[in-house]
Amino acid sequence: MERDGVDSLQHELTVASELAVEAGRRILRYLEGALEVGHKARGEVVTPADRESDRLIRHGLAAAFPADAIFSEETADSPERLANSRVWIVDPLDGTSNFIARGDEFSVSIGLALDGKPAVGVVYNPTRGELFAGATGLGVTLNGVDARVSDAGEIASARFSVSRKEVAALSGLLPCRELAPISSMAYKLARVAAGMEDGVLSKKRRKEWGSCAGAALVQAAGGRVTLLDGAEIRFNRVEPLQPLGMVAAGPALHALLLAALRPLLAQQE
Repeated sequence: MERDGVDSLQHELTVASELAVEAGRRILRYLEGALEVGHKARGEVVTPADRESDRLIRHGLAAAFPADAIFSEETADSPERLANSRVWIVDPLDGTSNFIARGDEFSVSIGLALDGKPAVGVVYNPTRGELFAGATGLGVTLNGVDARVSDAGEIASARFSVSRKEVAALSGLLPCRELAPISSMAYKLARVAAGMEDGVLSKKRRKEWGSCAGAALVQAAGGRVTLLDGAEIRFNRVEPLQPLGMVAAGPALHALLLAALRPLLAQQE
């Protein structure tokens, strides 16, 4: 049966939510003892928790949606996904460094892109027990309670989340109330979708795996998420890194952020 319309996305949302929660439960078990830490070819850290979460999610999605493509950070890429209009984009453990440090900001991120557009997003923070779930036309919930982006309309009184590595570079550009350093891009975007922060920004080019689900959540919650130049973010691209950094917020604040961040954009050109 085809599942192309918005009306069909509740099933996708339910399956992704159940998988994210189960993956989170298994991830937490690894914190009960010593952590085994390895490194990928590019030097990025990886743990058995990343890989078990990846297997669980891939197998669950493949069983529920056998015709869909799956693009996961912990599995070798296949160019066949580029021809598929439905692609699950997964980071089985976003914020692995925070997980290794036994922090509480890592997350499981499961997104679905339809024709390159983020349509379904589930982000689960297992340590804090926070499940963000949403889809186009269905809105967003946090632990089952309806949520939306904030209605902030001024940068000066707004609270933004950023990567800890970007706080110093961004603090001079935004005369805001607070720049909150938070790990996991997926978690940052999810928090914005739920109104827990007013916006999120990054000067870094972000990978699809940790941003697809969060982008879907922000949009489903009534917000906007774009590249730094205001261009629409597309997924299921050949290159997993987005061409520019990104910004997400409610509609009014998003427009102000783009204007304020023009100097940052000029640095990337």
